[in-house]
Amino acid sequence: MIEVLEPGLLTTVQDLGRPGWGHLGVPTAGAADPWSMAVANALLANAPGVAALEVTLTGPRLRAHRALDVAIAGADLRATAGGHPISPGRAVRLEPGEELTVPGPPVRGGARAYVALAGGIDVPAVLGSRSTCLGASFGGIEGRSLRAGDRLTATAGGGRTIDAWPGEPIAPRIMDRDGTVVVRVLPRPSTAPEVTSTTWIVSAASDRMGLRLDGDGRQQTGADGELPSHGVVRGTIQVPPDGRPIILHADHQPTGGYPVAGVVITADLPSLGQLAPGDRLRFERVDLTAAQAALVEQRAAWAAAVAVLRADAGWDDLWRSAGG
Repeated sequence: MIEVLEPGLLTTVQDLGRPGWGHLGVPTAGAADPWSMAVANALLANAPGVAALEVTLTGPRLRAHRALDVAIAGADLRATAGGHPISPGRAVRLEPGEELTVPGPPVRGGARAYVALAGGIDVPAVLGSRSTCLGASFGGIEGRSLRAGDRLTATAGGGRTIDAWPGEPIAPRIMDRDGTVVVRVLPRPSTAPEVTSTTWIVSAASDRMGLRLDGDGRQQTGADGELPSHGVVRGTIQVPPDGRPIILHADHQPTGGYPVAGVVITADLPSLGQLAPGDRLRFERVDLTAAQAALVEQRAAWAAAVAVLRADAGWDDLWRSAGG
């Protein structure tokens, strides 16, 4: 249905991942920014977690071989559809022979965009998910990023195409006036390394396994900086002996032995997926009550946007049924 002419820097098939396999050493994987992926899917009346393309910094050039509806959300990577600009949070129809391009680099605020096809991308499910696990080379398309010549098809299904998302098409995040991203964390006990007193910079060595941070000064992590291995979750902030924290990301390993300075709250996990090398961030301590309230607020905002989207779709249906 759609052919990859150019693959982009790192374009992979992702859904919401494969939780529940960590005891066998299998990463969860899934979208680095699940909020933005869900927005792209909602614009096509797909379920929030069906497989879509995750585009990092610079993206693919795709050619439609038959008419299909596509949507894009997340960071603004200068996308065009059929030669016309398409901003994040929009859906369009590609006619046969038309191209969707996502050349990048980002115009503002973010590192990843998500391209959804009506019905979702049809690749074999592995352990219940279509997500690409790059480290273990399975899922998605042969466990790898897109290559020129790959062809993608959509699964059966998909409903109405909605023109525009009624809100921000990228993961919500808190920012200081100077553009520093605020990441809220549940802290570890006072014996853990301290990371909230420093403004950190996202390193170019970051990847889908972990966001590596550079800052001013080393952390005191003990004699050898390591502990007996223990289970870790997405958002865990590990501090290795060099004192530069690593925030475990979508493809993180199931266990780790570095001291843990805290865990990023669930509501702020999607915004981590939009951090690019050179971005500044600081950690802000919150308690469990505040973390739960942030998640409830985020889910309420999502439900309100979806309600508006469905109402708009209803009016579109009425207009079409009247011969408009």
